[in-house]
Amino acid sequence: MNTLSSTTFSSDCFAARYGAPLPRDLRDQAANLNWAAFLQRFGARTGPIRLGSWSAQPGPGGRTRFDATFGVGNTIHTTTATSHGPIDALTSMLYDAGFHIEILNFHQQSVSENGTHDAKIATFVLCEFDGRRAWSMAMDGDGTSSSIRAIIGAANMLHG
Repeated sequence: MNTLSSTTFSSDCFAARYGAPLPRDLRDQAANLNWAAFLQRFGARTGPIRLGSWSAQPGPGGRTRFDATFGVGNTIHTTTATSHGPIDALTSMLYDAGFHIEILNFHQQSVSENGTHDAKIATFVLCEFDGRRAWSMAMDGDGTSSSIRAIIGAANMLHG
């Protein structure tokens, strides 16, 4: 039988709030942080990259055309990428804009706050640029939006 002790995740503020543990490496880094400190350190944050718009349309060969508008400093970038998924498209768009990142870990889970039925998707990404790594977490009503926000948050942490 595989059982977990009730104290296994006692220092995990995400588990305390949502009943689901953080990814192991992130849980180790976030040990003993309260919720506000966790959000301050790992929550998707603002920085040089701001997403203005995001849309998807069916493309050729089972791929999808993604269109986005980014604010970078005082400049607005409009870009397009055709790929098999939004994460591939987003990282390509960021690369073209000069924000290189590599996604090392990606985790998603559906969560709801204790006592509510409003489910959200929590996305956790560990990204790397130039030997530096950063975890970012975002939550949204759907997986794509949550993923986009988490990845942009990581890019802002690494390039901010």
